[in-house]
Amino acid sequence: MKVRIEERTVGELIDLKKNSILQVNHEYQRGLRWTDTQKCLFIDSIFRGYSIPAFYFHKKETSAGRITNTNYDIVDGQQRIDAIYSYSEDSFSLIDPSDDSKHRFPSFVKDDPCPWGGKRFSHLPENLKKQLEGHKVVVYEIDATNENSIRDLFIRLQGGTPLTPQDKRDSWPGKFTEFVLTVGGKSGVPKWYGFDLFKNLAKVSSESKRRQLVAQAFLLFWTVRHERKFCDIKSVNLDQFYHIQVGFDSDCDEAKRFKEICEKLADAMQGKPKVASHYIIHLILLTDILLDEYAPGWASDLASKLHEFDKRRLKANDDVKHGRETENKRYYSEYGQWIRMQTDNAGTIRRRHAFFVEEMLQLLSPQKLDPRRSFTNHERQIVFFRDQELCQWCQMNSTEHKVSWEECEVHHVAEHAAGGLTDIKNGALVHKDCHPKAREDVEKFMEYWGRKSNADSAEKQTTSV
Repeated sequence: MKVRIEERTVGELIDLKKNSILQVNHEYQRGLRWTDTQKCLFIDSIFRGYSIPAFYFHKKETSAGRITNTNYDIVDGQQRIDAIYSYSEDSFSLIDPSDDSKHRFPSFVKDDPCPWGGKRFSHLPENLKKQLEGHKVVVYEIDATNENSIRDLFIRLQGGTPLTPQDKRDSWPGKFTEFVLTVGGKSGVPKWYGFDLFKNLAKVSSESKRRQLVAQAFLLFWTVRHERKFCDIKSVNLDQFYHIQVGFDSDCDEAKRFKEICEKLADAMQGKPKVASHYIIHLILLTDILLDEYAPGWASDLASKLHEFDKRRLKANDDVKHGRETENKRYYSEYGQWIRMQTDNAGTIRRRHAFFVEEMLQLLSPQKLDPRRSFTNHERQIVFFRDQELCQWCQMNSTEHKVSWEECEVHHVAEHAAGGLTDIKNGALVHKDCHPKAREDVEKFMEYWGRKSNADSAEKQTTSV
């Protein structure tokens, strides 16, 4: 096998592909996998002058009579070649960083001039066409008569331990990457020491999973604080957040608060059994509430109460599995079954969290710092998500009215003036214009809420059996 390293241009690769000199060997190459978004970002990277990986081509000569034909099989670089060629054929237009409807770019990218944004190849001015076509790439040209040696090379290039999505994020530029590495920890790098909550107390199978958990927990924490809603924490959502947060400030209020919560939880859980990932996520969000609204005594009981919660969950799961009656059915219907399916889905996380917070506050019985008539901001959040952002007064009147966070209020079902508690169980989400004030309206709603609560309990018992 002979290998020659050459420097070619993107324009040369386009010509080789267009004239069928550059080909795909379907015996070992996988099919095309890149989406249009991936293709767009790759072309955008070329325009920005980013270095791209080398290509590997197998030079093949075939003869018929006096004619010898030379072609090249793509050994590595099929997806990139297709992206370049497809764009040159006007198959897609590039993403405009100023248009967030297609892809959310970090602010510093939006601020950079992007004359190619939103354009197909044929719509580019001549200077940009020449810039793209003149971009230089490295090509390894392999001359070998034994096809098996080429297959062996392909396996070596594609082989080894495949990188996980988080492994790839760990190598991305930006301060959010540094933040996740510092909090999650990475062996052999002293400055990325890792916080105890994740390094020693989180029950995860690998360092990569540990850093992924940090990223997921912070994404949720950030979204709940900034947008008052839960979000998906799938791989694609993490990728997007990393990209948006390239200019992340590790000294921002959210970062400081997140670190404070991690340290508080680590102290509370020190010396106790490791904690499952789903509990870590919910504990972080719960602690954000507890630090603001309750006296500090709760921390000493947190580990034992979490153990009690987990014991009830496991008992309920076992009872349901064996068809037994259980007094803790909701630990299965509202939590247990939702850590087995769609675990990274916003709706699933919201449902689990509403139940987790409700039960943990009961188990902990923390003392409020300032008992007031009004619901706290975090209690409003719990009711807001629990009632699925729907006005309960309108639901009573058989209409559906989605309530925004800015226009929502929490109504005391049993009047506060009559001894009704400022407690989430006694709270119902209503639009500010629908908030019942007249006595007859208050009594009418209280009767409705009692019927609804009884019906919901009966339904949950039925679905959990």
